[in-house]
Amino acid sequence: MSNTASASGASQKSEFAEGWRTLVGATFGVGLGISGLLTYNLGLFTTDLGHAIGLSPGTYGAALLGLNIALALAMPLAGRVVDRFGPRITAAIGATILATGFLALSRVGSVAAYAAVLVAIGFCASLSSPVAHTRAVAGAFGRQRGLALGITQVGIGLAAALVPPLVASQIAADGWRSGFLLLAGLAISGILPILFGLPGRGAPKSQPITGARGSARTLMTSTAFWLQLAAFTAMALAFIGIIAHFVPMLRANGVSLPRAGALAGAIGISVIVTRLIVGWLADRMQPAWLGAASCLICAAGALTMAVGGADLALVAALALGCAIGAEADLIGILTARNFPLASYSRTYSAQYAAFTLAGGVSPLLVGLLAEATGGYRAPLILSAVMLILPIFLFILLARRTGAGHSEELSRNNS
Repeated sequence: MSNTASASGASQKSEFAEGWRTLVGATFGVGLGISGLLTYNLGLFTTDLGHAIGLSPGTYGAALLGLNIALALAMPLAGRVVDRFGPRITAAIGATILATGFLALSRVGSVAAYAAVLVAIGFCASLSSPVAHTRAVAGAFGRQRGLALGITQVGIGLAAALVPPLVASQIAADGWRSGFLLLAGLAISGILPILFGLPGRGAPKSQPITGARGSARTLMTSTAFWLQLAAFTAMALAFIGIIAHFVPMLRANGVSLPRAGALAGAIGISVIVTRLIVGWLADRMQPAWLGAASCLICAAGALTMAVGGADLALVAALALGCAIGAEADLIGILTARNFPLASYSRTYSAQYAAFTLAGGVSPLLVGLLAEATGGYRAPLILSAVMLILPIFLFILLARRTGAGHSEELSRNNS
């Protein structure tokens, strides 16, 4: 028994000893990509853009919808690019495009131009999304893949915690255009960790895995695939809009921009802690149960802010961070666990595309409901109610992807 434990521990240490460059490059690269820099910072600009170009909660939500539709459409293509050219060149090109997009946002003069640039960023900068970074890490780790993917997603949490306060201070000091310029500089700096750690076309040999086997066609038609996709879609639809409107929600309640930026940074801190915990637990238990738990926590946070307002915004921020931290982790973890690694890029990109599309609809719904009701209390309550569905779906997924999942794929593939 002791010899077995020693061998297992040595294997785990060997994984991190051999894959640390990939892990470091992916962690910082993904944080400086579209998921780390765009989602958590756009809300900081809404008040100033409202004065400058007439951006309203509804038009802001519509622009985010266009962004996310474009990103969802591009994700399958991004997955194929990763498979064809490797993670390094894919992510490096994506970082360059993202920086160019932020430069373009700094020059917009109308709502139409703002929306058009966001759509272009969503489609073209999809190459900087987590698909390339998580594929590199999933291929470099086996026994501790869940923890490694969790550490990778910490990069987004670090960006969510550290960047919004910096951008808010920059906007307060020199205006909204300078805020976008700062984001452009951060995006282009993401090329450095990408070149440092991510593999090229000749990626290192993947670690052995246990889990489902089957052809790409089989897994795309399996019950588990669609149940997993539905769970993440329902979760994103329920709460992503609250995150996108979190800063505007605080500003509408009289919170200053620097304070709002600090509270938005608290979401990032929660994301960091959650991703490490979820990654560690996912190697030790059925990950879908963690999805259900995170939805429950998020619902409690939304209700807390609906009742307590801005005074309880910190509690809501921590709960929202828990949800987004768990969801981003679990998309990669469950995909690597339930489906063949050879199909990871295509499967992950499909799951992420559905999550992104729902995440684009959600801010529009929140913005329209806020305009119709004169505040954000109704959207917060609706978010909590809608989270009941993904809780149910994650419970079904946990039961479905037990011992019977591999047998189902084997039968369908024979």
